[in-house]
Amino acid sequence: MYIRYTITHKPEEVSQNHFQVLSVNIVSYDANWHSTMHHHNFAEIFYCLDGSGYLLTEFGRTPIHKHSLLLVNPFIEHTEHTSLISPLKYLVIGIKGPEIGIKGPEIILPSHATDNGLFSFEDSNHQFYRLIREVMTECELNQPYSSQIIDHLINSLILRLNNVANSQLAMARETPLSASVSLAKHYIDNHFSKNINLEQLEERAHVSRFHLAHQFKEELGLSPINYLNQVRLTQAQELLLTTNYTVLQITEMVGFNSVSYFSNKFHEAVGMTPRAYRNLHASSLIQTRSLKESYRLPENMARKN
Repeated sequence: MYIRYTITHKPEEVSQNHFQVLSVNIVSYDANWHSTMHHHNFAEIFYCLDGSGYLLTEFGRTPIHKHSLLLVNPFIEHTEHTSLISPLKYLVIGIKGPEIGIKGPEIILPSHATDNGLFSFEDSNHQFYRLIREVMTECELNQPYSSQIIDHLINSLILRLNNVANSQLAMARETPLSASVSLAKHYIDNHFSKNINLEQLEERAHVSRFHLAHQFKEELGLSPINYLNQVRLTQAQELLLTTNYTVLQITEMVGFNSVSYFSNKFHEAVGMTPRAYRNLHASSLIQTRSLKESYRLPENMARKN
């Protein structure tokens, strides 16, 4: 399925709190491909429909796999990369926020909700995918009121994204951790390379493992073991990119007892094996293509930039 849909607005149709939808496109790229670094004066929403890869900005790399949703704010330099072994297919939506004086387009997400102009969300419950599917269906139908319906759906999507971003921010910054969760988290953060189990965390946190698991999930959104794996995988990603240690060595260094278990968990989190992840991020293995070949803006948008 191919979609290339451009929406035009009359000036009076764009209200003060309305986000203007510029275009809706489905894009597919082969494995081992990337665009050149670029930016726009509008924001983009990426929703991965299939495949894997990553988005690179000046702030670092953000993995992309099926049902990943990313929002890149205006003027953020970025480039899309597919994986070495998997093509990438995603829906990309161009949007502008309300104009504010001479400052230009408003940042889509509140500046306090993200430190780098990039918001990433794993749509595991498919709460956004249902809206995305409706948008794609309406683009295909292309009926008299399709533009208005698409505009409404995408504005609903943006508002929900704001709610999710601010909820995550509130949980991270405003909700203090209980003493037991704080103790267990501190122990994991500083001893993740050791063999850690619930019995040890129970002893450190001075509560039963059942109570700790419930509190951990409620306050951090993860079970203690899942949080431990997340910390280990984050450290593993850093070691894969910055050292020459083998996958076996990294497995042991971050605390996993089995290479196969480590590889499976890494693949679940990142969408590829540790070896593929290291190869993907080796700049010497990736050939640059021209911006004209790699990233095509809708004609009406290209003339503005």
